[in-house]
Amino acid sequence: MELNFLDKTASTAVRVFSYTARPLTAADIQSYVSDILARKAIYLESALTHGTPQYFYDETAVEDAITKFNNAFKKHIGRFQMFYAMKSNHLPEISQKAVKQGSGLDVSSGMELSSALSIGCEKIIFSGPGKRDEELELAVKNSNRITIMLDSPGEYRRLSGAVKRLKAQDRISAGIRIRNPFQGNWNKFGTPLNELGHFLKIIIEDEVIEAAGLQFHTSWNLGPEAQVKLIDDIGNYLRYNIPRNYLKNFRFLDIGGGYWPDSGEWLNPENTVSGKLIRTIFPGVKFDNRRYYMRSKGIAAFSREISGAIDRHGDILGKLEIWAEPGRWISTGSMHILLKVIDLKKSDTAITDGGINILGWERPLTEYIPVINLTRPSVTEKNITVFGSLCTPDDIWGRTLFGSDIKKDDIIIIPDQGAYTYSLRQAFIKPVPRIVRFDGNNLKIIKGDKDFLSF
Repeated sequence: MELNFLDKTASTAVRVFSYTARPLTAADIQSYVSDILARKAIYLESALTHGTPQYFYDETAVEDAITKFNNAFKKHIGRFQMFYAMKSNHLPEISQKAVKQGSGLDVSSGMELSSALSIGCEKIIFSGPGKRDEELELAVKNSNRITIMLDSPGEYRRLSGAVKRLKAQDRISAGIRIRNPFQGNWNKFGTPLNELGHFLKIIIEDEVIEAAGLQFHTSWNLGPEAQVKLIDDIGNYLRYNIPRNYLKNFRFLDIGGGYWPDSGEWLNPENTVSGKLIRTIFPGVKFDNRRYYMRSKGIAAFSREISGAIDRHGDILGKLEIWAEPGRWISTGSMHILLKVIDLKKSDTAITDGGINILGWERPLTEYIPVINLTRPSVTEKNITVFGSLCTPDDIWGRTLFGSDIKKDDIIIIPDQGAYTYSLRQAFIKPVPRIVRFDGNNLKIIKGDKDFLSF
């Protein structure tokens, strides 16, 4: 009796208090599932030919995402350069495809930097805090291809030391990362804007390092508001607080990444703001299958509003090349997970042959991801729990399934799992699966980053 009351309380409260998340309609979900099922033949062919579990790498989706992102920004910003953020998915084939389409690469470690150099990338951003001396030295040795984003005056001093140790002949091009003032622990990154003048003065007096621009990163953006605010703050600060001669070598403003895909963020009810509150108060509460989403404004709005912010500041920002670092926007649709039902406990409980170590974390517990039966396709959602094969109870792909039924040996797809999954994968209990590339015509097993080792 009490549990039924809590169930009703949870359902009502989620409806009332989820003001930051909107209901995700059955029609929206069914449309998405239908789009996946429209290509079920190639997924089934890949699973049956090359086995499961499997990363299905869709090269055509990457090409399409890069083109759409570039076109959206170049429509409003003439001097624009994209840098694919490798950390979102460091599969070399994705980086190679981005470079082939004119993109640079954004790297955050010596490991990623080595990979970017090995595939022949000529335009590399090296950012991130805590760069080790050997990583800085690698960047200095390849300074004709790399712009180092300095995270602090202390990092500048270590870079200067690396330049002197290596007796570099050319000036090193560097940017300064500006701290994002909007998000708690993000204060680990960058330098406060009000300390920029002092930082620039130090670099200008250096004979071997050149201050070539500024970088910021607001992250997790469903809309461009945070980016627009920081662009305005930077433009105003440069105009009223920085001598013009300090900016004489400025060539770029890097507006970072964090662009959420146009579909928005899909949530289970327990992961909305009100759902988290209810679960804290009533730990044993059960939620129904009502889903929610955080709306994304879409990449066209990002480009239009960011361009407007830049234009407001005239020649202070307008003369600069604008750089952006999309990761999630490019890589989300780059990979799907293909699994096979290996055991049925009963009609509503299935075990697949791959666990969430494939993703690297318990993502299905925090986000709503439709789980789809390719063998018995349907846009009808059934209450069937689909588990992975790991020896842990949290190894859950989903508590519902789109399909007419489920049987042993059915092929299941977990769609659009390319961002912050493959890069986080781990050989926990089970090995990580093979990768199959689809180039629009053919399927082929590829090596991936088996040799992607510690720097």
